[in-house]
Amino acid sequence: MKKINFNSKNILIIVFLILLLLGNCDRTDYTLSNANESKEKLLKTAFNYAMAKDGNGIETLILSRTEHNEMFWDHVGEKFTSDPGMTPNLAFEHMNIESVIAWKELMVELEGRKSISFQKVECKMPSEKYGPFTLHRGCISTLLDGEKNESFINKKFRTLIEYKGKFKIYHLKRD
Repeated sequence: MKKINFNSKNILIIVFLILLLLGNCDRTDYTLSNANESKEKLLKTAFNYAMAKDGNGIETLILSRTEHNEMFWDHVGEKFTSDPGMTPNLAFEHMNIESVIAWKELMVELEGRKSISFQKVECKMPSEKYGPFTLHRGCISTLLDGEKNESFINKKFRTLIEYKGKFKIYHLKRD
């Protein structure tokens, strides 16, 4: 067995690698695209896009593959799932599939409604912290159908992600 020579050069390389690995978990200099100043503004925009049947607009409000895989996942990783071996890409694909189905269900739910307006959001489950990110869970939106003058709830945007006081939709959820 070869003896490792712990000279100052090797020690510096080891320290640098350790700091690099630790630094990635403490990173807080991310840029989330199209993040909103409040949950309310985010969801008001989301429902406006939904009423316009603008799937591309909704997509800009949802955590992107890059944001999920290269930012959020660094702080969550396998702690977030009970599925051993879950990769960030596989987790994102799973969420994306659910989002597509939930978007189609939302279009059916809003079919025939001509005038809805966002009233409020209430997140009923405890928030979870993952490094610099906060996941707001169990969010329920109250909407007003202006034609029928009646309130109704929507649960498609149940999980919101917050980073440095700005909000995005984590992904659309099915009821």
